[in-house]
Amino acid sequence: MLLSSGFTAAQWYRALIDPLVPRLRSRIVRLCSELDAHEVLDIACASGAQCRLLGARGIQAVGLDISESMIEGARQMAGPNTEYVCASAYNLPFSSGAFDVSILSLALHEHTEQERTDMLHEALRVTRSGGMLIVADYSRPPRPWLNIPWWMILAIENLAGGSHRSGFHDFVARGSLDGLLDRRRLEPSFHIPSHLGAITIAAVPVPAENRR
Repeated sequence: MLLSSGFTAAQWYRALIDPLVPRLRSRIVRLCSELDAHEVLDIACASGAQCRLLGARGIQAVGLDISESMIEGARQMAGPNTEYVCASAYNLPFSSGAFDVSILSLALHEHTEQERTDMLHEALRVTRSGGMLIVADYSRPPRPWLNIPWWMILAIENLAGGSHRSGFHDFVARGSLDGLLDRRRLEPSFHIPSHLGAITIAAVPVPAENRR
């Protein structure tokens, strides 16, 4: 990343991303509560903020990230009912059907199409039959020039540089979140718009016989 002047990855994330998405995280917590989820996995958990909110609601939350510095920072700030694991989202170290809900929040856009597919496959695998996969990611709004959250997102993603930036622009060019789910033949039971339509939350039910 271009953002590398002495700050750790966790510090940069908390400084730039965490202030952007508190409403998004609150909506995900509310959704998990409505689904009566007891065990939730947050894939690519970064600073662990989502897990802390889930844990405070009495939900057992496991956060996973491949970044050791992110996991170290998350553990230092850990709250009740939270656990953190350093591992790859492409090969989750959990048994099939281990969680009521799995979350991919702002985790897919920075990757290649194949990597996104692998992450979705693994997230579905570890979610129990009849459970829910919650995917939240960017959606290019109808009038992006009038959308302040979208301009903030563009600024952050372009500053990231390298493969992160190219992944983001590829993600948007391919139809953003809805395009990805369509290509993977995943049908959300509902969508929740956020940030004036710049972010979408999609709730994907895991089929009774999850063969993905």
